[in-house]
Amino acid sequence: MVLAQPVDTGFLAADRGFQRRRIAAVAALAWLAAGWPALAQDHYPSRPITIIAPLAAGSAADVFTRQVADEFPKMLGQPGVVVNKVGAGGNIGTTAIARAEPDGYTIGQAGQGTMVINQALYAKTGYDSVKDIAPVAMVAVMSNIMVVSGKSPYRSVQDVIEAIRKKPPGTFTYSSSGIGSSMHIAGVMFGNLSKTELTHVPFTSAPAAMTAIVAGDIDLGFFNIPAAKGLIDSGELRPLAVTSIQRSPTLPGIPTIDEAALKGYDVATWIGFIAPAGTPSPIIDRLNQAFNRIFAQPALRQKLTAQGYDLQPVPLGPPSAFAQLIQDDLAKWPAIVKAAGAKAE
Repeated sequence: MVLAQPVDTGFLAADRGFQRRRIAAVAALAWLAAGWPALAQDHYPSRPITIIAPLAAGSAADVFTRQVADEFPKMLGQPGVVVNKVGAGGNIGTTAIARAEPDGYTIGQAGQGTMVINQALYAKTGYDSVKDIAPVAMVAVMSNIMVVSGKSPYRSVQDVIEAIRKKPPGTFTYSSSGIGSSMHIAGVMFGNLSKTELTHVPFTSAPAAMTAIVAGDIDLGFFNIPAAKGLIDSGELRPLAVTSIQRSPTLPGIPTIDEAALKGYDVATWIGFIAPAGTPSPIIDRLNQAFNRIFAQPALRQKLTAQGYDLQPVPLGPPSAFAQLIQDDLAKWPAIVKAAGAKAE
């Protein structure tokens, strides 16, 4: 006969308690895993944010981006760390933005050149301006200004047009910070509307391109006003006209190219901030709100306006409005650029 073994009820009770705790722990882990993206967004940002600047250090867009980044600790509680990734007219840096982890810790500066014009100039940019990018906010517009050396004999747009026509075709030069920049496109449009032939000489940065004009190595340039203003104030560059359809508030005494000689001439560029596609909407909205607070500061607005940046009114508008701007420009500018004959050499 086999005797029944006594049952240890204490052990069973303890085992059942252990099982309940185990099930509860697994359930808790599952809940945390499911809720982790929301928790991460609620605590965003918890570390510094990298801001990729696709244009060279010292360019107008780069200087602007760095001044905005200085406001990040105050508005987001974390530093904004600007990293320049330059080359191919901004394509290298913008590709890096598009391929970054979409977690809000890598964003970037964007302009009309990288988002729109490059799509017409390059067979392959490395990114799709609509599919690979999450627009955050469009914050400013920059006019360019047509300049010559302070020692140049040219004192008006008409002087330049007449000089180009007197020289052998292609011997009159203009410099820029690179292929696809607003400086490049401004020169292309000028030659197209004036029916003259200019030779584009791209440099690696706007400062280098302007130095070549000051030295007399290059005849002409169309530079962002913030980048050129210091050399204009010192007399090393002579301003002839602005490229936008309206006069610049920074240099109200300078006529537009449209006024001075070429009706319908209008070239300006915008500045905005973008993130990789797939960045969660709550993070995009939080960044948009931060940019609104940054650009609502009177002292910063006065400082940037004095430098030549035409800031958007606050509120800046939602990310969807910026997305629509990009799509509208993509429907307009590539055809104009191609018709004008501009291309990446």
